[in-house]
This record gives sequence, C-alpha cells and structure tokens, in this order.
Amino acid sequence: MHVRKYLLLLCFLIGGAALSQAQSITTAQYITNYKSIAIAEMQRSGVPASIKLAQGIIETQSGNGWLVQNSNNHFGIKCKNNWTGASVNYDDDARQECFRKYDKATDSWKDHSDFLRSNPRYAFLFEYDQKDYKSWAYGLKQAGYATSRTYPQQLIEVIERYDLQQYTLEGLGQQGSIVKSGPGFIGEDQPVASDPSKRFIPKATAANYPSGEFKINGRKVIYAPAGTSLVVMANDKDIRVSNLVHYNDLQDAVLLEQDMLIFLQRKNRKGANDFHVVAEGENLYTISQTEGIILEWLRKRNKLEEGEEPAPGEKLLLDGYASSKPKLTESSVAILKEEDKQPADLSPKKIIRDLKTEIAKAREGSAPSAQSTAPAQPAPVADNTLPPQMVEDLKKLDGKMGGASVRPATIPMNKPATPPSGTKYHTVQDKETMYAISKKYNVTVAQLQRWNNLADNNIKTGQQLVVSQ
Repeated sequence: MHVRKYLLLLCFLIGGAALSQAQSITTAQYITNYKSIAIAEMQRSGVPASIKLAQGIIETQSGNGWLVQNSNNHFGIKCKNNWTGASVNYDDDARQECFRKYDKATDSWKDHSDFLRSNPRYAFLFEYDQKDYKSWAYGLKQAGYATSRTYPQQLIEVIERYDLQQYTLEGLGQQGSIVKSGPGFIGEDQPVASDPSKRFIPKATAANYPSGEFKINGRKVIYAPAGTSLVVMANDKDIRVSNLVHYNDLQDAVLLEQDMLIFLQRKNRKGANDFHVVAEGENLYTISQTEGIILEWLRKRNKLEEGEEPAPGEKLLLDGYASSKPKLTESSVAILKEEDKQPADLSPKKIIRDLKTEIAKAREGSAPSAQSTAPAQPAPVADNTLPPQMVEDLKKLDGKMGGASVRPATIPMNKPATPPSGTKYHTVQDKETMYAISKKYNVTVAQLQRWNNLADNNIKTGQQLVVSQ
C-alpha cells in the first residue's frame, strides 16, 4: 500500500515538472506572440516597437515571470496614485509593492504606451526618431523608468540580439531596410531635418578639430557629428543631460541637426582672445561655441539683445565691454522692425524702452533747474504714486537693461498736505512688525506701504503710521 502511494506521488511530481516545462515560453515565442501588438501600439502611440518588445522581454523574463503570469502586467508598471483598477502585490525594489493587474495582455501593452505618452517626464522621448532605439533606451533610464544602472544596455542588447529593430521598420513601412542607430550615426534612409535659415546652429567641420576630447578656452569640448544623441553622450560622459544642454546654450536634448562643438563643461564668461572678427555665415551662437564663451555674456559684452546678429566683418569683444553695439545684419534688423510693428502691449522690447523713457523723464523732472535758484517741482508721474513693489521691479528691470539704478527717492510721490477725514493712525511699538500691524487693522502690508509712502517694511518704534483711510 505504501509502495502504491509512493509511486502515485512520484508520477504526480514527474507529470507536474513536465507540465511546468511545457508551459515555459522561449524569447522567440514571446516575440512571435506580441510583435503584432507592439507594431500596432507604435503606430497608435509613437513608442517604437523594438523598445516595447525589449522592455516586455526584460520585465517578464520572456513571459515567464510571476508578475506577468498573475497580473498580465508586461512592463512592471506600479499602481501609482491614479490607478483605480485591480492590483497585485509583488516584491520588487521594496517588499510587497503594488502593481497594476490587467484582464488581458493587450490592456497592459496599451496602458504602457499611454503611461509614457501622458507622463511629462517622458515627453522628450517622442522627439527622437522611432528608429533611434539607443536614445530611447538611455532616455528611459534618464527619465527614471527603471532603477537598474544597466537598463539601457540591457534594452540595446536584447534589441540587437533578437533583431527587434525589424518590427519598428515594419511599423514604418520600411521592412527590410538596414538602419543603424546611436551616437554619431544616421542611416541613409534617415535624413537629417535641417533649415539653413534657422538660428543658433553652429557650423563646424571635422578637419578643424581633433577627435575625442580637447579644450577650447580652458574648457573640455568634443566635436560631434550630425545625428549625435545628447542623451547617449551624457550617459557615456557621466554628465546630466540637463547640464549638457545648459553648457551649450541649447533648448533641449534632441538629435543634433548639424556637426557642432559640444562642451562638456560650462563655458567661460570671457574668451581666451581679446576679440573675434565675425566671418561670413557666423552668428552669435557659432561664435560662442568657437570661442568657448557663454552666449549671454557674449551679448552683454557687445550690447546686443536677443535676436540681434552682428554683421560680417564686425569686431566682437570677448573680454571687457564695448562702448557701442556692432553693426547688425540686415536680416536681424528686419526682424526687429517687425517686432516694433506689433501692438505696444505685445512688444516686450518696446515696453522696456517706454519704461526707460518714463524713468528718465521722472529723473529730469526731479532735478533742479540751472536757471532758477528755487528748487524745481518734480514732474508728476502719470499715476501720481508708484507702489513700492513696482519700484523694486523697475530697479531690477532697469539694471538688466544696462541703465542707471532707480531709487525710490527719484520717483515723485505726491503725499497729501493734510490727511483725509476719517484717517486713523497707529504708533509703532517695540519689536512690532508691518505684518503684525496689517493683521491688527485688517489691511494688507501693501496698503500700509502705499498710505505711508514706504519703500520697504522697515519701521521704527514710536513712528506713526496711517492704518486706515
């Protein structure tokens, strides 16, 4: 009897092991099962099919992981605060974390696409070419999709080992095309978008610069060909993508449209040379990269505003400050004229010029006349009074525009000779603050400042303040 039970148990164990082995899914089978969904989702959402398949293979161990078998979750997406569907608990970065559960696999694949598409953290990925799987791989890591340091390398290895790029090409109608990817390469069927009239695209040729890292103006720099991914470069050089963008006065981390110099350190505020003569085809950005000087400081040193470009042959100072701005190109002058044609309230530069004019008029009105012994009366400002906060804003604005500083005393404030009827006063007590006084009389600090012609919150013990009008 005991022998019979033993044989039955042995048969059960052998059969269970065989069944378990039969249920195991190979990577090739996983790809076959889900490649069509990956292509359809790429066409719907823009997430490359190669990336989706590689992520699915890694996250599910080719469909054999506990999480996918118990939740149909192919991408390891956790519940987060906005998830209202079913869930399962699973040990991942911490014990028993909450993961999303789906009724069927297609729901997981669709949710993964929507998760990337709707999350601002991943928005920059969709600016990459769908065939550029390396930038996508490194971009996912940069955006924080996975905690593994080697996650990008894992994705790239899976894509290349199983030739998953073919499904991206199939989704784009380019089945059979041979495309490579990665920093410094753009395939023949992957044209680089370029606009010769676009500003801030530097011109450089490989013949002018050595390969690898070198220095310009004491800062490390590398010559990067068109098609280079800044995300990949940042990962290779162990630099944050945001810093690499900032170092080079760029707007975002897209693929480079033209050959250019990329600084790996912040550029200097001044150049190694005293000046730079503008050559045909150069603009401020190309000069800032060629000389290794921060674009903003190049403008400051030559009294140039954003949008103004120096004409060929003009001499730009790289150290010190110019006494006047250089001659501008005809195209930049035309752009500035178009801006001046805008309505006054829509032209920021015109608003700044008008403010500077009003400030100058106010100063002239408050200065004593050379032909009169009696002090001149200050010219009234249009609104009679300027709130202290506006005075502070004008000071900051005037300082940025290179004008003389604005002092509250130079802004005429017309204080009534006698307080209006109903005016209430408060005598400042020891250690009493403007904020405490405003709360006591149910008024704002700004009102107290305006009623008492105060430029800040500094008050003295015993001082009388108007607290109601």
